[in-house]
Amino acid sequence: MGSFLGKNGKNILIMAGFGIVLFLIFEYLLPLTAPFIVSFLIVYLCFPWLKRVQDKTHIRKEILLGGILILIAAALAFGVWGLLSWTTVHAADIGDGLLQAQEQLDHALHDCCAYLEERFGLNAFYAEGAITEKLDLFAENMQSNALPKVAGQSWEYLKELVGAGAFLGVGFISSMLLCRDYESILDRLEENQIFDMFWKFVEKTVALIGGYLKAQIVILLAISLIAAAGLAIGRVRGAVILGVLAGMLDALPFIGTGIVLLPTALWQLLEGNVFGAVIAALTYVLCIAARELLEPRLLGKQVGTYPVVMLFSVYAGVKVFGIAGIFLGPLYVVLFREGAEIFKPFP
Repeated sequence: MGSFLGKNGKNILIMAGFGIVLFLIFEYLLPLTAPFIVSFLIVYLCFPWLKRVQDKTHIRKEILLGGILILIAAALAFGVWGLLSWTTVHAADIGDGLLQAQEQLDHALHDCCAYLEERFGLNAFYAEGAITEKLDLFAENMQSNALPKVAGQSWEYLKELVGAGAFLGVGFISSMLLCRDYESILDRLEENQIFDMFWKFVEKTVALIGGYLKAQIVILLAISLIAAAGLAIGRVRGAVILGVLAGMLDALPFIGTGIVLLPTALWQLLEGNVFGAVIAALTYVLCIAARELLEPRLLGKQVGTYPVVMLFSVYAGVKVFGIAGIFLGPLYVVLFREGAEIFKPFP
């Protein structure tokens, strides 16, 4: 019994130490090395294809990779430009829509207060005035507090923008350099036993992360399709855009499709589209059911980890690392699990 507890105690201490070291790496080392890690992943995933293309075209691999990255950056820049252009062109329509929404909300508030007066004898004029006063006070507080705070953080936003530019620049250059020397680096290190163990660890980890992302993409597409189809059946304007947005937000923890579909249902009700409101609410329920059915099957198959563990990893990741924890949390779990298999001294 004592021997058993002793072995288990050593296992627990070793794994606790490994977990602490892994956390310190994520907290302090990962931000410093992130561009180079991303560069390594890009080269690792693209190198077999780049080598085949080089053999056929005699174009150097680093030039091919640089061209691909430039095309991707151009596509992203074009997408951002298109979104900003669309927002600028439709700014007047958005403003008119907001005014119309405010009028509809005022009308709904008036009807609600009139109903309360009729049913319960509540003074409708007094109730409507009190609610309107509170809403106006809330808007004034937002204007006097929130907006100056956002403006005061413009320097922080500028620093974040510069940091993002530096990240992309360093990542691009390091990808080119690593792609050029990738084979020679592996040739020098492949005879090292520790490197061989580390490389197997990296390959398995990348495969597991790829499986997790693949499962999430499949779920995202399925939810987007269900949401877009449901809103289209309900004759909701912008059904495709709202459906895709609902699918994307569903991938984020503790947000889900409800942040899009439930306000859409309320909006349709205010506009008098009762059928659309009911369909939007039913679509929300259907999206929840689809995720509950797909997530255990896909995550269990692709990652080999219980969905509740992955959900906890995302929750804990967001709490510890912020929004980046959506990806860092599951990555931590995968690395810890694989490390446990490698460093476990006692089977």
